Amino acid sequence: MSARGAAVALALGLAACTAGPAPITATPAPTHEAGALNVTALLDLSGDRTPNGGSQRDALQLWLDQQGTRTPQVRVRFIDVAGSEARTILELKRAATEGRADAVIVGVPVDYDAAFARIVELAGLPVLFTLPIPDPATLAGGRWAFALAPTPAQLAKAAIDDATLRGVLVPSLIVSDESGPAVAERVALQAELAKRGLGVPLAKVTAADVAPRLAGPLMAARSVFFAGAVPAYTAAARPAIGSPSGPLLYFSYLVEPAALGELREAAALATWPGSRRTLAPPPDAPPARAAFVRGYADRYGPPGTHAALAYDALSMLSGFAGTGVDAAVIRNTLEAAPFAGVATTFTFAPARHAGFATGDLVYLRWTAQRSFPMLAPDPRLEHQPGFTP
Repeated sequence: MSARGAAVALALGLAACTAGPAPITATPAPTHEAGALNVTALLDLSGDRTPNGGSQRDALQLWLDQQGTRTPQVRVRFIDVAGSEARTILELKRAATEGRADAVIVGVPVDYDAAFARIVELAGLPVLFTLPIPDPATLAGGRWAFALAPTPAQLAKAAIDDATLRGVLVPSLIVSDESGPAVAERVALQAELAKRGLGVPLAKVTAADVAPRLAGPLMAARSVFFAGAVPAYTAAARPAIGSPSGPLLYFSYLVEPAALGELREAAALATWPGSRRTLAPPPDAPPARAAFVRGYADRYGPPGTHAALAYDALSMLSGFAGTGVDAAVIRNTLEAAPFAGVATTFTFAPARHAGFATGDLVYLRWTAQRSFPMLAPDPRLEHQPGFTP
């Protein structure tokens, strides 16, 4: 281990001295080829945490396949953290202490608080997050973390703006199972509502009681906001299709769109946030966007925003292959200029590390055939608020 690696290992060990040992089998560290860029991708490929990282893995593999035998080479090491926050932290530390990664892509939900920020700071590597976290620049060491996805605050504002424009904000309901990701979304929604002098009832539910808890509210609410991507939400929301109020069902950014098929007929009432650029590309779409959307769709079906951001993360990092990779150079370069990706044009700065362009954040719904997502109808063009099933 290098002197730098030993120092980082000691610092990380001291920072985590209160945590119990995680029973994780060590994974072998690959050798670092000269001129190659080594990227570690932490994904949930097993376990019951949602969303599953399969779509992000597929997008990363698509990028690698499209690049073929390009040189200098980009090497990606996929690690399944299996829904474990402890393993996510452990593998992030290993990327720094064993010197096997030049950058890390974190494609799992994390509680990005001061303690997690400290781990990223001590790792001293660019860490790109493809699922929502608050702007890392608000915490110490935030210059090493890059938030590619919309922040919880951006998502909350988009949801409340959309419901307001459609005239369905009141009466409404927030539903949360109080898991970590759900709490982050719920708090952001409540904060956005408070800015507007509004309060919305909250239903704290479990997988076992969500259906009976929602039975009454679904008959009267104009909109329901589901915090977190909880599989039990979909079955519980099915009765909405028979509701006289026809509530609009706002699902989490974390939801896997294919899972909304479980809503059956009520899928006509469902909407979720994502990037407008993941929709079927027009003939004049930029080549990179068209190559991703069509390539992904041919292999796996319609791409979601999670997949697009994973693809963008690797595209963003690939330019540093063959440059005598230096972590600080990668960080400073990402901060210096916008990057035109597939999902959005990312803009970072030393004081701002949340890069998703709000203008690309839209609400999506399935087409009648569920063959490809489409933009939710523009409320300014609708004669009646809400969706017509």
